[in-house]
Amino acid sequence: MTIRPDASELLAIARQTLLDELLPQLPANLRYQALMIANAMAIAGRECVQGEPAQAAEHQQMAELLEKASTPSTDVRQSLCRAIRQGDFDTPGAEQERLLSALSAITRARLSISNPKVLGQ
Repeated sequence: MTIRPDASELLAIARQTLLDELLPQLPANLRYQALMIANAMAIAGRECVQGEPAQAAEHQQMAELLEKASTPSTDVRQSLCRAIRQGDFDTPGAEQERLLSALSAITRARLSISNPKVLGQ
């Protein structure tokens, strides 16, 4: 059973109401705060839809770099950070390219949630 509207749809409706109906009625000194709230609501809505798949993809990419597919997400991130600090990817070549490609994909996925406008530039 699908419940409508879902969390992301409720956030979108509330955000649009804030922008269309409330923002024009607010005094000028509260406009910036209202726009920050609207922005936070947009990010939260994208997080509802894209957050879990982005996190799963990040874990998969990091695990593949470390060849540890069953490691919990935080451990994979910590292990990858440790490997980078130890210089495991310092030598130019295929492994370094895999790392850069994975980090780029992870960054794009996170930006698509937090600031998708940046990706269009």
